[in-house]
Amino acid sequence: MTAFAYTAIPLDARAGALISGQRDARDESALRAALRNEGLIAIDVRPVHIIDALRYQFSADRLRARDAAWFYSTLRLLLENRVPLESAMRTVEELAPRPRLAHVAAEIREALRAGTSLADAIDKHPGLASAQRVALLRSASESGRLDHAVALIDTSISNSQRIRTTVIGRLLYPAILLLAAIGAIWFLAVRVIPSFAETLLTLGGTLPWQTRLTLELATVLAWLVPVIFVFAILMGALRHLWLTPHIRERIASVILRTPIVGSLAWNNQGAIVCDIMGTLIEGGADLIAAIDQSREVVTSPVIAGRLDVVRSKVREGTPIDQALADHAVLPPMASAVVRAGVRSGDLVGSLRRATNLCVERQEAITNRLLTLLEPAVIVLLAGTVGWVVYSLVTGMLAITDVGAL
Repeated sequence: MTAFAYTAIPLDARAGALISGQRDARDESALRAALRNEGLIAIDVRPVHIIDALRYQFSADRLRARDAAWFYSTLRLLLENRVPLESAMRTVEELAPRPRLAHVAAEIREALRAGTSLADAIDKHPGLASAQRVALLRSASESGRLDHAVALIDTSISNSQRIRTTVIGRLLYPAILLLAAIGAIWFLAVRVIPSFAETLLTLGGTLPWQTRLTLELATVLAWLVPVIFVFAILMGALRHLWLTPHIRERIASVILRTPIVGSLAWNNQGAIVCDIMGTLIEGGADLIAAIDQSREVVTSPVIAGRLDVVRSKVREGTPIDQALADHAVLPPMASAVVRAGVRSGDLVGSLRRATNLCVERQEAITNRLLTLLEPAVIVLLAGTVGWVVYSLVTGMLAITDVGAL
């Protein structure tokens, strides 16, 4: 698959102006055919360049995760209060916090009026659609339980946000400390140390190795830190260009084997798997479909590969709890919870409990990380400042001793 940037116009001239975006496709002709099936005529299709990727990453027209959360939460509230679907979509359009989201809601409402199902209408908007959500909505269209499906999607988004907030919120403080330490060290290297260096050089004499080392490191850090900072931003924004499946799998494998961090990642992926499977099974999907959707949603290629094996084993007749445990898809405690639920006939409930257990384990592991990171950053900053002071004072004393002789 290749990432393409495209510009298209609607077949219906009344539908609006130019539409731009990015999408993965086998080749240019495949992307043009896909756009044509969605009622769009591609007028420009090209492989993604760096400028295109950056423009798309920070585009105001791109639907964000918070837009999807607001959309499904509002739609759930309206449907639970017996508001007809088309009227509910009109209300979503009127209350949308962003013009782009209002435009998307209007397009979905027009598609509904034309006889398109909600699943197919949402599937045309990547910011709202995902394999799991579309599968739930299609299942609900057949069973007539659309409000239940939207509620499950909203709950799943809330759980995902809770997982993400748990990790990010806990690691935010040490990250700020680390950035402050890097900034302080860089300030010393750019402003403080060069001033002392000029003074020491004017005094003459031979500087001790500690002072020479500090001056050399300061020269390197003065230009290296900004380069690393810009490089990190570019690598993050353009990760879909260089992060190939093989590289992602190797990185994921290393992360899962790393102490503490590996356990954190395993519980994170386990929470996602349990949440997706529980949501889909509760919504009426069969077990194989739930495994397939979980495999599409997980971010770790290693866990995705294990889910492929689990799917094959379940099709051969292996119980789901045994397959998940044998192939280490879930952490041991979560696997034990699912096994107990299967034996008691409450698979969905056990998956929900396993999700909560994985989230709790993430919080506990993150607290352990914080216990290590916070003092480590403080010691790093104090040690760096102490070394700088020691090396500069040593140099001044050495030159003073030479001058006295």
